[in-house]
Amino acid sequence: MIPLITKPCSWTDKAGRILVLIKVKPNAKNTKIQGVVDVNTLYPTKKALLVAVAAQAEDNKANKELISFLSKELKIKKDKISLEHGEKNRLKVIALNI
Repeated sequence: MIPLITKPCSWTDKAGRILVLIKVKPNAKNTKIQGVVDVNTLYPTKKALLVAVAAQAEDNKANKELISFLSKELKIKKDKISLEHGEKNRLKVIALNI
């Protein structure tokens, strides 16, 4: 299921989906979770999961790498993960339809 590290970074919407706030660091050597950081947002959480992504932030490469990584880490299919907000921003909201 979802690692405990996402708990302070997530909330549930009216449809029952789990939303996770993620701050992405593109162009990293390896794709990995680096921890939890404080963020100033209007979202229900003020913490974001910090994920280093081994892809460039162009042509949607970093977003695709992030979804692929989350799919493997959470052991859920890619089609159950969607990018809700932040396509061209480092701060993203990911929806988990599980």
